[in-house]
Amino acid sequence: MDVTVELKRKRGEILDRLVEIREAQANLEAQMIALDQVIAIYEPSYAPAGSVTGTKIRNKRQKSPDIIEIDTLLGSIEPTSAVLEILREASRPLTTADCAVRLLQRLGIDKGDPRTGRVATRLSATLDQLMKKSRVRHAGKFDGTRNLWEIAA
Repeated sequence: MDVTVELKRKRGEILDRLVEIREAQANLEAQMIALDQVIAIYEPSYAPAGSVTGTKIRNKRQKSPDIIEIDTLLGSIEPTSAVLEILREASRPLTTADCAVRLLQRLGIDKGDPRTGRVATRLSATLDQLMKKSRVRHAGKFDGTRNLWEIAA
């Protein structure tokens, strides 16, 4: 069996387990909040002990496995450095989507991966921040709508 296939399979198992754990944690936290509310009815001076004391926990939307995986992937790199390096190595200005494809390829993910759009969304914010710092600039439009990016001189 190819080593990379086995590593990707194992990574998928770990990601599935992380999703299960996060769902279980959210469920347990909701149960604790409900219990604290009922206890407070019978004992108004009750102050819950633990990590959630005195703080209101907002209901968080559950992240999809794809978003968790993108967060994990991008957490393993420094996006600003990666984007700058990609633009430096490019022979022409790139769209945000082109940057996302090249970043995913560096992480060992195929070109046609459906998560490219999510990565492009995350890189868009990074590129905007870099433009405010005058480290990158727009180099025109692609298809009349999408910005082309290049390193600022």
